[in-house]
Amino acid sequence: MNKHAGERVKEAFDASGLSVSEFAQRLNCHRQNVYDIFKRYDIELSLLQRISKVLEHDFVTELYGAKGSKKTLKFSVTVEIAENGQYTVTDVKVGK
Repeated sequence: MNKHAGERVKEAFDASGLSVSEFAQRLNCHRQNVYDIFKRYDIELSLLQRISKVLEHDFVTELYGAKGSKKTLKFSVTVEIAENGQYTVTDVKVGK
């Protein structure tokens, strides 16, 4: 069974020797956010890139495939529609 993104990050974090406080500081977030990250099945690409840099591990390629490879991803998009019909994309999430 494949592990979800948070589990993979937790494994690399455990091997890194960093404390939760230091990891949170390097990610520019609170300690509680770190624990929340470990529970996530999917992690936003921008956050995953920051985590990859801090832990010196390429999670993007590991979880989403190598450059040039083809993979089908599911997207979830949140859109706010104003009364005048204008819309704004407020959130985009990538799932497997």
